[in-house]
Amino acid sequence: MNWILIKAHQSPAPADWSPVIEAFRDFGIENTLEEREAITGCYVDVDGVQDQIDGLKLALKSLGVDEVTAEPLVEVDWENEWKKFFKPRRVGQNFVVRPTWETFEAQPDDKVIILDPGQAFGTGDHPTTRNCLAFLEKYVTPGLDVLDLGCGSGILAVGAKMLAAGEVCAIDIDPISIEVAKENFERNQVEVLTAVGDVLSLQFEAEWDIVVSNIISATLINLAPDAAYALRPGGKWIVSGIITQNWEDVKKAAEKQGLSYIEHVEEDGWVAGVFSS
Repeated sequence: MNWILIKAHQSPAPADWSPVIEAFRDFGIENTLEEREAITGCYVDVDGVQDQIDGLKLALKSLGVDEVTAEPLVEVDWENEWKKFFKPRRVGQNFVVRPTWETFEAQPDDKVIILDPGQAFGTGDHPTTRNCLAFLEKYVTPGLDVLDLGCGSGILAVGAKMLAAGEVCAIDIDPISIEVAKENFERNQVEVLTAVGDVLSLQFEAEWDIVVSNIISATLINLAPDAAYALRPGGKWIVSGIITQNWEDVKKAAEKQGLSYIEHVEEDGWVAGVFSS
């Protein structure tokens, strides 16, 4: 398989790379690597990829990036190469996220999530996912029903089940994410409902105690009506994937739907927050 390496050069390096990382994510590159004065990521070299590259270059230039290069990488196993950097990691009070290819000696209180993200986003190694898991630990109590809206790898749904949530459902508009999530549910031996689509298109009648969404800011803004619709009175919407400068826009979108701000945390230029219905 051939790949194309995209590198965004910035000298001197900015204090906050998060807008550049989010631009990569907006154009389909979920996993990036931060170097001293650059951010890199890869596309599979397939028909139509040049349109993605051109769009990403324009987005990066608008952010003030000095130079964007695209170079072929022939027969590089990028899917497995990045796994060298994904190690078992403690998250929150008791969660441990362990990739399938690593071993870990768990302690009695550890809740170990075994994960293979495949082509879906969410490894627990990024502040966006870590803070979602920490908020789930804080707000999920036994028996509460949880909806993972935009589930990616399914890591948050697995975490909810390990916290003794009642019914848990994972939905995503990407069929590949749902298939990856199903595999992760099976390897963690948890029962989670799944569906491809969004709340409104699926016409869910159920109301949820917790809705959790770890997605980019623009999508969260669009999802605010879905989240408000899905929540029971007093329910919580946990959001993440937000760069600092977009937090107020997401907050306004949630409040416009009648949701009340509770709290938020910021880590490395990324914000996660909680709202109540």
